[in-house]
Amino acid sequence: MPKEYYLYVNGQRVKVSEQIYKVYWREKEHEKYLEQVDKKNHLLFFSSLDHDGHFVDNIVDESVDVENIVETQMINEAVRNAISRLNAEEREIIERLYFDDETLSSIASEKKVSYQAIQWKRTNILKKLKKFLEELLK
Repeated sequence: MPKEYYLYVNGQRVKVSEQIYKVYWREKEHEKYLEQVDKKNHLLFFSSLDHDGHFVDNIVDESVDVENIVETQMINEAVRNAISRLNAEEREIIERLYFDDETLSSIASEKKVSYQAIQWKRTNILKKLKKFLEELLK
């Protein structure tokens, strides 16, 4: 006899397919995970409002340095903007080195150029990024 799957809808037990059951619980688990991430990052939920639209708990958290968070977000945005101003080859090299954790050697080998050539390109790209960032963060 095949296993039966049920979900509760408005307090009523409803028979569903195995696929619907698994999708439902996968989404529930993902939702729980996202809520944990939001709590860890000190985000507020509409569910924490009372019926009059006021926050139920005291929301002041002295351990959160809002200025530091905003400054970090501004710097991150500036870096993304600066990287977007690079040409495709430069952006690829930076992404591979700093986001994909590839080595200069592996990139040089794949591009069939010397290690020094990629090292030189990286140095010039970083100088270019520095210039872009200085312009953006004035």
